[in-house]
Amino acid sequence: TKGPITIVLRDPVTGQGDLVVRDGAALLAAQDSAYVNTSTNGGAVVGMVVLAMMGVNPKETVVQIYRDDTLINSVGCQSMACGSLAAERDVNLGALLEVAQPLVAAQAYHDTYEDYLASIDTITWSPDYMFLDLRPSGEFPLQRQTARMELAMPTLILPAGTYVNPNDISDRIRAELPPLLAEGARIDGVRLSNRGAGVVVDRDRGSAVLGRGQPIPFPEVDFHTITVPIDGASTLDARVLDQLATPLLARTDYADAFAEFVTTRLQNSCSDCFDVKMNGDFHDVATIISSNPEGYLLDYYDLRDAP
Repeated sequence: TKGPITIVLRDPVTGQGDLVVRDGAALLAAQDSAYVNTSTNGGAVVGMVVLAMMGVNPKETVVQIYRDDTLINSVGCQSMACGSLAAERDVNLGALLEVAQPLVAAQAYHDTYEDYLASIDTITWSPDYMFLDLRPSGEFPLQRQTARMELAMPTLILPAGTYVNPNDISDRIRAELPPLLAEGARIDGVRLSNRGAGVVVDRDRGSAVLGRGQPIPFPEVDFHTITVPIDGASTLDARVLDQLATPLLARTDYADAFAEFVTTRLQNSCSDCFDVKMNGDFHDVATIISSNPEGYLLDYYDLRDAP
C-alpha cells in the first residue's frame, strides 16, 4: 500500500521537542543518510541495569514512521544510548531538522454524535490534521452515547411508620413527568427510599446533639426520598423543575411535636435552637442531582504550520 509518509522525531533525538516531517522530497533525500545509532556500549548497559532496578523503563521510542496516519514502523533505543539520558548520541538527522515542524497536540469536544463523526472525518481526510500516536487504541469511533441524569423529587416527610406504596409513587411520576421531558428522553425507573428518622442538630453549628455519646433521633417522622433516573437528557428547564416542586404527598408538619420533644427530651425551652437533619440529602424542590451529558473528546495533532 502506498501513501504519504509522515515521520515523528521525538525529543530525545532532536533536543528540540517532538517534531514532525511530512516533506516528501526531504524524506526521499534523507533515506540513505539519516540514521539513529541504537547500539550501546558497556557503560550504557550497566546504567540500564541500574535504571531497571529503580523501576524506570530504560527503553524509549525516538522515531515513528506513519503511512496514511497508520504506524508502520518505529525506532526504539535505550535511554542511556541514544535516548534522553545519553551523554552523547550517534545521530544524523541531516536536512530533516531543517523541514521539521513542532508536533502540536490539540483537543476537541463535541456534544453531539454527528459533530463527533464529522470531526473524525475532517481529521482523517484533511492534510491539516492527523491522529498519529493519539489515535485511540480501543473501539474507534465510539458508539453513540446516551445522555443521562438523575432527578430527586421533593423529599417526603410523613408520620413515623407510614407505609408508602412504591408502585403508587412510580405510577404518578410516570404519568406526570414524561410529557415534560424532551423528545427521546425516558424514565429509567423510580426509586423510593425510606431514610427513617432524622437526628437532632444544633441549628447554628449543624452538629448532632448527643445523648450518652450517640446522636439523638427525632422519632415522630420518617423521611422518604424519591429519585428518578432519566435516559436521553442531562438537564431540565427551570419551568419543568418548578412544575415538579410540590411533594407528591403532603408533608407532615412536625413543628409542634418537635418543640415538645425539645422541652421534654432535651430539657430546653428553645426549640428554634435545634433542627432535624435527615439521613441523606433533603430536597425542598425537584433537583437534578447528577448529570452526564452526551460528549465526545478527540485528541489529535494540528499540523497547519507543517509543510
